[in-house]
Amino acid sequence: MKSIDLSLRMGSVTFKNPFIVGSGPTVKNIKQIKEARDNRWAGASLKLAIEPFPYLNFPPRYRWFRKERYHIFTAEKRLTAQEALKLLEEGRAATNDDFILMPNITYDGEDYEGWGRLAKQFEDAGAHAIELNLCCPNMSFNLSNTGESTGKKTGASLGNDVDELPKVIEAVVSYVKVPVVAKFSPEGNQLAQSSSVALKAGATAVGHAGNRLGIPDIDIRRPLQSVYRLQDQITLGCMSGPWLRPLALRDTYQMRRALGKEAFIIGSGGVSDLASTVQQIMVGSDAVWICTETMIRGFDFLPKLLEELESYMKEMGYSKIRDFRDLLHTNIKSAQDLTIHDGYAEVDTLRCKRCGICWKIGHCEAISHTPEGITEIDPTLCLACSTCIDLCPYGAISMHERRRE
Repeated sequence: MKSIDLSLRMGSVTFKNPFIVGSGPTVKNIKQIKEARDNRWAGASLKLAIEPFPYLNFPPRYRWFRKERYHIFTAEKRLTAQEALKLLEEGRAATNDDFILMPNITYDGEDYEGWGRLAKQFEDAGAHAIELNLCCPNMSFNLSNTGESTGKKTGASLGNDVDELPKVIEAVVSYVKVPVVAKFSPEGNQLAQSSSVALKAGATAVGHAGNRLGIPDIDIRRPLQSVYRLQDQITLGCMSGPWLRPLALRDTYQMRRALGKEAFIIGSGGVSDLASTVQQIMVGSDAVWICTETMIRGFDFLPKLLEELESYMKEMGYSKIRDFRDLLHTNIKSAQDLTIHDGYAEVDTLRCKRCGICWKIGHCEAISHTPEGITEIDPTLCLACSTCIDLCPYGAISMHERRRE
């Protein structure tokens, strides 16, 4: 039986497995870093540090919409550079070299050399790699999307500016020897182009945040009341969680397709279990950032997930992550290249409970029912869309390929 090797190489850095705690509220103090270390995470991206200190810095206001499975926040605290440097030094003292620590930084000054100077401070403090925050949508990108003007681009706005972006990357690379990771936002639809520009400018790796800007569910009978506790207004909130998995998979796929097999990509967005982890790898992720799930569940779900991943790999005959990375690319086709089989749905009258759910499908002309409530499907009218199968709570409908005469 093949031995399982979960390790990954990113420039001069080796991750012992593909799981990295994503930059956010669960990587803001040494207690959290120790918990991640003890629960076998490969490393952590520290909470965002901004220099000079930001114009947006409030106590956090979060909502977890449990039914809808999304997290959204408006206000958030950041670290000063000095706070983050102290945390990095404490983290290095408390962990071994197999636990990778990456500061997540933004320089908000006027000169791009400032990015390099800031990165150098973190390298000197022991950073294994430098993560550039070119992704946060709740900085100048938020302002521009709510109609405000801003002369300084930060976060996602800078990450989408392919003319200014390479100047930042080049400045940082000229100051540090450790790997540089450029982290982008899918907001703006520039992921593939921005990632390509960053790699050409000298970045070691690229990745994407899963977050999207959105407006949360509101009470339509009290529409002007904020959904956030102890906050009067709403604004475009930063959304994350399991709901965005399909979008995050697309983001990674498009990056891998544009960048080729050699690029090191860190994906994120709704990763919470074995299936979502494997899916992210199969569309092109080498490693994954996980943030929202650690906010909701802590760190101790990882040991079981690691065991499940190893068991899955043994079952499938994989010995390393690269064995199944990009696997889905062989079967993701453009719409014009799809192979569609002719068929029809058929109801099992013994399993059908005559609940009537399928009778109400608005676009279907094939399903009817007798006066006694027996469901019937006319195979000559059925378009094989399969909606009825997904709606049936009793598994009484199945799809059959039409035989050719």
